[in-house]
Amino acid sequence: MKTTYQVLLGCVGLAIAGSAQAQVGGIAIADPETVILTAKALDAANTSIATTYKAQLDQATARAQALQAQLNTLYAPLDLNKDKQLSDDEIQKAQAAKSPALAQIETAQRTGQADVARLRGPATLAQAYAIEQISQKYAAAMQAVVTAKKLSLLLSAGTVQFSTPAVDVTDDIKAELDRANPTVAFTPPAGWQPSQQTQQLLQQYQQLAYISAMQRQRAAGTPGAAAAPAAPAAGTKAPQGR
Repeated sequence: MKTTYQVLLGCVGLAIAGSAQAQVGGIAIADPETVILTAKALDAANTSIATTYKAQLDQATARAQALQAQLNTLYAPLDLNKDKQLSDDEIQKAQAAKSPALAQIETAQRTGQADVARLRGPATLAQAYAIEQISQKYAAAMQAVVTAKKLSLLLSAGTVQFSTPAVDVTDDIKAELDRANPTVAFTPPAGWQPSQQTQQLLQQYQQLAYISAMQRQRAAGTPGAAAAPAAPAAGTKAPQGR
């Protein structure tokens, strides 16, 4: 089944007049996911979400910190070189020795991450709702750029093997989306659940935010073996760049 974006991108400019002599007036590419996930409206929504759900997010942060402290204690006997990280070799040795700490670590991670996800749940749902509102406004911003640039064909950047920077109108569509929609609603109606497409966008956003946080942590030289990541807290600034 085609996604909404595939349908939108496939429709724009493909119905060129039926003459075999028809000429293509302009061809460009765009990345819808980048436009949506770096939208200023998402930054604004995240700021409001961080305030609205502060109590739950603070509880989630405290639980995540408690989990990390618990894991650090469990890691300690297995950290043979005392570098505050578990290498593959150290894990293999613990497995060979049938260390009970491994099962304790697994249980602690599973329970702790479930608690963090539950506490962050309302904020994460609000973030998903904001992303869905933005995604629904993508088509209008895209059409405005297509019209302004007199494009006859707009392709998804993810399916193009080669292009020059001049044909990429992602930034133009983002600028139009930001201009027309500086904010969006983030409070979901009762019973609302994100669509599959929204869930995919939210997952992409969370992955980008997590990678960005890990890069900042490494740059700061923060030691420690982190637990497997839970969803990043709402309030995270939209990742920039493509």
